[in-house]
Amino acid sequence: MLIAGFHSNSQNSTIDSLKQNLANVSGEDKVRTLIGLSYNYLRISADSSLYYSNRALDYSTQSGNERGVARALLMVGSGYNAKGEYSQAIQTQLRALEIFKSIRDSAAIGITYNNLGTNYHQMGNYNEAIIQYQNSIEIAKKMDNNFALYFATNNIGTIYEEWNKLDLCIEYYQTALSIAKELTDSNSICISLQNLGVAYRKLGNYEEALSNLKESLIISRKIGNTAEIYNTFINRGEIYLKLNDTDSALENFKLAYEESENNNSGNIAEASLKLGQTYTLLKDYSSARVFLESSLKIAGELEDAALLREIHLAFSDYYSQIKNFEKAYISYLEYTKIKDTIFNRDSRREISEMQTLYELDKKEKEIEIQNLKIEKQQARLYYILSGILILLIMAYLVFNRYKLKQKQARVELEKKNIDIEQRLLRTQMNPHFIFNSLNSINSFISDNNSDSAQSFLSKFARLMRYILENSRKAFVPLEDEINTLQLNMELEQLRFDGKFDFEIEVDKKIDPEFTYIPPMLIQPFIENAILHGLSGKKEKGLLKVGFKINGELMHCSVEDNGVGRKKAMELKAGSAKPHRSLGMQVTKERLEILNEKTTEEVLFQIIDLEDESGNALGTRVELKVPYEKE
Repeated sequence: MLIAGFHSNSQNSTIDSLKQNLANVSGEDKVRTLIGLSYNYLRISADSSLYYSNRALDYSTQSGNERGVARALLMVGSGYNAKGEYSQAIQTQLRALEIFKSIRDSAAIGITYNNLGTNYHQMGNYNEAIIQYQNSIEIAKKMDNNFALYFATNNIGTIYEEWNKLDLCIEYYQTALSIAKELTDSNSICISLQNLGVAYRKLGNYEEALSNLKESLIISRKIGNTAEIYNTFINRGEIYLKLNDTDSALENFKLAYEESENNNSGNIAEASLKLGQTYTLLKDYSSARVFLESSLKIAGELEDAALLREIHLAFSDYYSQIKNFEKAYISYLEYTKIKDTIFNRDSRREISEMQTLYELDKKEKEIEIQNLKIEKQQARLYYILSGILILLIMAYLVFNRYKLKQKQARVELEKKNIDIEQRLLRTQMNPHFIFNSLNSINSFISDNNSDSAQSFLSKFARLMRYILENSRKAFVPLEDEINTLQLNMELEQLRFDGKFDFEIEVDKKIDPEFTYIPPMLIQPFIENAILHGLSGKKEKGLLKVGFKINGELMHCSVEDNGVGRKKAMELKAGSAKPHRSLGMQVTKERLEILNEKTTEEVLFQIIDLEDESGNALGTRVELKVPYEKE
């Protein structure tokens, strides 16, 4: 369960009273009233919320109220979040963060970090979301604000739950529970126990899950938290279904249904769906139909697409059980139609968000390249002037000392130029890498393969985050590089319909977390192995990637059991549109530059693998690159 941490000073006021006060206030009171209206409209109308937060922004700007500007920007970001425009929300809240930092408002800084974490979380950028929540935790600890500490800790647990990293999820949920107990806040304790119950259920530890849910239920009843009582019964019913205890599941879903009448229509629809599914399992078809029809009616009124999708799937199963296969087929078609609609909606949103991120990164890259060129020119000018100055000074020194100084200056200049050229080449790799991945997504969407496209899109989003983060660095942890390669090969597996398997082997002497190598040097060789070696193979292929250390260099190998270089050349010659690897050309240039910075030779060689009769068994590439260790 995700918990947001934003609170308004006018949170308890009604919209009507705030509007009445608006005409009679000025200065800080007017800013507070406008922000209060924006906050109260947030869950009713995102557009109305944005209207009042922008009014607060304009008024604060005109009156020179810096803190009011920052608070208004924070609410504008919340309005964009409510509309699902997460990139816009992040950009606005980052502006607010800069102002809060400049005026040293620690409480507001913590709130902003938490809101940023929520936006990154909803975008699916889990790594950045965790960073923002950790920032919020640091502020909360400094201010001894245990409520803010609870919110951020719980939200990190929610991220790990969605990420399916359940051990870490449980660790953070347990920490949040400890904080809630220190606060003696029954509602927060109840929520944390509920979260632990769900996490243990997903982990398959049903005994621990039921224990936490039981404790949550006791507290929920004591404080009259009907929403959590309802959630407990629903979750317990799900667990009993997993344990094949249909009677206990039915009993809990009935209790959830009774409790849902004290909550909202959405809960009634969900509880009715669960009862309908359970009665179908028990072959009580008349009861099943009553609850499924009730659920369908309410979900239709609510226009809840996700719930409607599950109801039509339940109806398909119900009709199949009673042998009415025509209606079962019609229900399944409705399920598929809604599923595709949700997929297309989510895909458009995700692609839009990724496009925004890509455009922002592209602009940053253009600026970086210009800065690097200017830096290179300034470096050359600096060293020319330094050389002239050194010549004037060295005129008073002995000849040998003069020669030594001149040589050192030249070496230093070459080293800096090499660094700058290497950074320029890395900026060229990123668009090339992203272009190849986007082509793969396009092929799935063109084939109307929505499930594969969804899986591919999710993996590609994670891969893009690795690329955008690592392309800025000269060296990255081997662990990050391996994760990037693994995601890339998983995408290629989907693209080539499982035509090959892959293995990644790391020498036990290497600690991937604290060993660093230049990023994206190995990927072009993997790309060649798949496109030229494995794609032309009739049987299922195997791609092996290995890492080991020898002296000052990391030895990397990429081995495939494909058709071999000779056969690949024949296939390439017969292709109407032969593949041209920009990545290979850039990689060769990077290796040449790296070679100038190390004492051992940085190189790669391609070995043709053959059997005793000279038949091709595949190809192995051996690559030697520099590395660093902490």
